[in-house]
Amino acid sequence: METSRQTEPESAQAMPEQILHAVEDPCQLGRSKARLAELVRKVDRSDIASIKQVVAKLVETINDPTSSARELKEVIEKDPPLSARLLKRANSSYYGFRRKIHAIQDAIVCIGFNAVKELALSQKVSEVFQGGANCQGYSRPALWEHSLSVALCSKLIYTREFGQSGENIYTAGLLHDFGIIAEEQFARTDFRLALEQSEKQRQNLSDAERNTFCFNHADVGGAIADTWEFPYELVKAIASHHDPEKVEGDSKRFILTLYVSDYISQRYGIGYCDAPYKPNERLYYACLKELGIKGMAMNLIVEDVQKDITELKSAGWLS
Repeated sequence: METSRQTEPESAQAMPEQILHAVEDPCQLGRSKARLAELVRKVDRSDIASIKQVVAKLVETINDPTSSARELKEVIEKDPPLSARLLKRANSSYYGFRRKIHAIQDAIVCIGFNAVKELALSQKVSEVFQGGANCQGYSRPALWEHSLSVALCSKLIYTREFGQSGENIYTAGLLHDFGIIAEEQFARTDFRLALEQSEKQRQNLSDAERNTFCFNHADVGGAIADTWEFPYELVKAIASHHDPEKVEGDSKRFILTLYVSDYISQRYGIGYCDAPYKPNERLYYACLKELGIKGMAMNLIVEDVQKDITELKSAGWLS
């Protein structure tokens, strides 16, 4: 079920307590909340926030069932660099159109309204996955490949298994590890310590982050998404994508799907792997069972995701 932000009773002010659910000591919770809030403020004052307005508008368009091709065209054309990149992609060998696509309206007609929404969103989000540091196997391009894989996998689950469009779940896949970018850019010393601890102690990054920051990248990403006023379903999914068993209510299928897609993308080594140690296979199969998805169906889905990622690389989309 895709719900709007306005229908949820939880407020933005309540989110830090929900996000920092693993911190039990009151003093430590206060320090952790303050540090998390400061990290979010730094993001909002940085070049990362340059994508906020366009991404928020695209997310709004994706969530509005009455949105039109004209409205999508207007959102994209207000960002000339995005328009140029989108047209370049539309004219790439990946789509293979014989005639040249010269305008966003032409792209919407040729590629399709829903496909252009996703293409525009992925192109805009990808801006913050460029550059950055390489450390302990981590890099932003590798993280972007993983994020795109999770988005593609999640959408295939929704379309094939649930018969739904899966537009919001695609967005969640793109943004689920967004908090890692914030940590790398604005808490670089501690982020490197977490990466090093992850390798030395054979811990997954999420666990190493909790030891270093008292929160992890899911907490950071959820706090950023909340501050940017994304739909509550997205905020909850980003903040909870490592803890699906703790989620109840309407968001559960959404978050279970995100967890399954994250797990399977990491298991098949697509892009950066932040959980190479002690993979929770039991939880993965429990999620599949609750979702009603057979293992064979997931194998077919991940084969198609791998194929798509290979084609995107060949077309130069992930370089």
